[in-house]
Amino acid sequence: MGDVKNLESYAIIGFDGSAIRGLKVHPDSEHIVYPMGNKVCIQEWKTKKMYFLSGHSNSVSTVAISPRGTYVGSGQINHIGFKASAKVWDFKKKIQVGSHELHKVRVESLTFSSDERYMISLGGRDDGCVVLWDCFAESATGTAAATRLTTGDAVTLTALNLRVNSFVTGGDSNLRVWNIRAESKNLDVIDVALGKLRRSVRCIAINKDDTYGYAGTTTGDMIKFSINYPSDPTASVNMCKPALIGCLAKCGPWKKGRRPESLCYSQGIESILIMDDGCLIVGGGDGTIDVLDEINWKGSFPKGKILDPNKPHFKALKTTKLEGSITSLELMESPDLRGNKRLLLAGTRSSEIYAINVATFNPILVVTCHRCAINDIAFPHGMSGVFATAGSGDVRVWCLETCQELLRIVVPNFTCSAVLFSGDGKSIVSAWNDGNIRAFTPLTGRLIYAIFNTHNKGTSALDMTDDGRTLISGGCEGQVRVWDIRPEQQTLKKVLKEHKSPVSAIQVSPNNKEAVSAGTDGSCIIWDLISLSRRQVMYANTLFMCVCFEPQGCQLLTGGSDRRVAYWETGSGNLARELEASKIGAVNGLHITRNGDLFVTGGNDQMVKVSTKPVESISMKAKLRHLPESERTWEGRLWKYQEGIYTHMGLGHAGAVTCCRFSPDARYIVSSCAAGSIIVWKVPEQYIRKDAPPPPKTPQTAETSAKTLQEELRLPLAEKALQKAAGDRPYVPSAPNKTEKIEAMDTTRGSVHSTCCACDSARTNNTKTSDKPKPTPTGLKCCRPPDNLPTRTTSKEYVCGSGDKK
Repeated sequence: MGDVKNLESYAIIGFDGSAIRGLKVHPDSEHIVYPMGNKVCIQEWKTKKMYFLSGHSNSVSTVAISPRGTYVGSGQINHIGFKASAKVWDFKKKIQVGSHELHKVRVESLTFSSDERYMISLGGRDDGCVVLWDCFAESATGTAAATRLTTGDAVTLTALNLRVNSFVTGGDSNLRVWNIRAESKNLDVIDVALGKLRRSVRCIAINKDDTYGYAGTTTGDMIKFSINYPSDPTASVNMCKPALIGCLAKCGPWKKGRRPESLCYSQGIESILIMDDGCLIVGGGDGTIDVLDEINWKGSFPKGKILDPNKPHFKALKTTKLEGSITSLELMESPDLRGNKRLLLAGTRSSEIYAINVATFNPILVVTCHRCAINDIAFPHGMSGVFATAGSGDVRVWCLETCQELLRIVVPNFTCSAVLFSGDGKSIVSAWNDGNIRAFTPLTGRLIYAIFNTHNKGTSALDMTDDGRTLISGGCEGQVRVWDIRPEQQTLKKVLKEHKSPVSAIQVSPNNKEAVSAGTDGSCIIWDLISLSRRQVMYANTLFMCVCFEPQGCQLLTGGSDRRVAYWETGSGNLARELEASKIGAVNGLHITRNGDLFVTGGNDQMVKVSTKPVESISMKAKLRHLPESERTWEGRLWKYQEGIYTHMGLGHAGAVTCCRFSPDARYIVSSCAAGSIIVWKVPEQYIRKDAPPPPKTPQTAETSAKTLQEELRLPLAEKALQKAAGDRPYVPSAPNKTEKIEAMDTTRGSVHSTCCACDSARTNNTKTSDKPKPTPTGLKCCRPPDNLPTRTTSKEYVCGSGDKK
């Protein structure tokens, strides 16, 4: 175990924006803290180096930092009926220093007292309690109900800046000021007198001297209240009662002699930040961020209606609009970021972080990722510079070197289950849970074609041959369908009904003549793409989740719920070898390099493991070492296959690994998880083969140059037949195999590997004897019967390879 090295991560892409006030800036202004799945991420702002605080068993719901930056607090979500833990971490040592499980189901919000002694946690709807955790004594010292029985739930809390024992909570029809008794650790609470005003509070901000505060509401206005505490922090507050100042809103268009209208944020106020000069920065649920300043009215305020629910009191100095609800607003001030260089960091519910210059108020996207689980990853053929990911509502294309988003293709309200690049790289083909297959251009994201109603219960798997002519799709109803893809139409060739459960994965063999499909019914079927029939079937007591061909095409690798990776012989269908790839969860992702030396797996145990291909017989079994429980979380390990020990270990994923892929040059591994994060790993140098010198380039002629699918379809019939007859490789006499026998048969269904009928042979012979094709008599009909299979959809317009209209 002493020789274990770290599997180096090249980049990590991830941010959970669903947590309210989840993005925090450390007081040193050099680090940011935010949740990522079931972990808390600490990132250096300049170097982008990341550290992870691991220990939660489920998704992190809230994060807090103590005023001086000594501690980091985090709370989590748990299943209904189970306790939810709140943890305290030492920021410098990156270790856990305290934890309690006094809340049920969910920790809604966290904050620290101004002297960093107490961590105050607020439970969710199923709990409804406030808990005090003494960081010095490392124990819980008090608890109380967060709201009265006559009001709704509390959802947020904020500590005062000068009073070390006071904090404020707010929620549905409640706004309360709390005080901690230093002697008995009991909690005293006073409700803010709101009168007949009824609001649901979403966020609270207190000014620096604790004289007043603002509470953002779901109706889009703000409640301004006075705390009425004495200026002396040591004075008693038993007789102090907080009071309502007013319900204020943003001013609308000004009309002379008339009261301006109140403008409320359409989806409520999610975040409020009070600046040093008294201005407010408000983040709305509709993505609006405004800098507001109070209006100094001269003379009497214009009277409005008696029943006006709020008063226009703020004017907008600056404004910008972002995508998604604003869940976090933090100001970053450092020696390098002073005055007009200050940055405002905004976290959105769509899992994006924007950096906004306070002076210009221009937003710059710095972090973006999927907000839900990532289902698939794909690289273009022979290109390692970019990769695509499929998630809920969109398909994204990323740059591997910079890990920046290059393109986002949005299909609202649907989930993309599979994605791939066509062989020529001119289209991105995706499968969606609405049962449709959509192809887009990789540069602009324009829709090229769509095959509607491909599967009646949703399309779950997808793959395509290298020439882009044949598409194989799998559905949740268990059917595998083969499609003939052409620019002007997409035709169904055959429906293969063998699986009894959803098809989880499909891959085409290296020779493009076979395809394998894995199903959750425990069967893995190899299909012949020439005869469109079943060639071999393999059964196992597992739910197959992934399948992959070896580069030679003679073996299969499968993974499933039995936590094992199995080697299968494609010819006989026999099981050749089994490898235990996981200890506690199913294997969800599997991929092998083009040279067949390495393969990578990922599963529910949140581990990414890379194994070397055995040099000797694959029937030898590996002896895996037993792993401690503390090392079975979010790790990636590089295994020596024959010795059965791991040599490299990586850290990172915050959820179950859903997919993993090698880059075509086998220098990087890209893996994704259910938390929506992406990690790019570096393959160790000793496992990277040096590229052989490229073969000398030969001048290409019109007859030998490779043509794309669209260019080939534009050729005249005689030139097509000449290319089919000539072929790309010289003819070598040998004994006919099964494929050649099938190609020689006179079948009724066309294929790219076989001659359709005698008419095509006649056309081919005419082409050979003469450069100019002879006209075909109008009365002569083809002897092949017409194809009666229905066409699922046809593209309305003829499109070229780049997606532009002809």
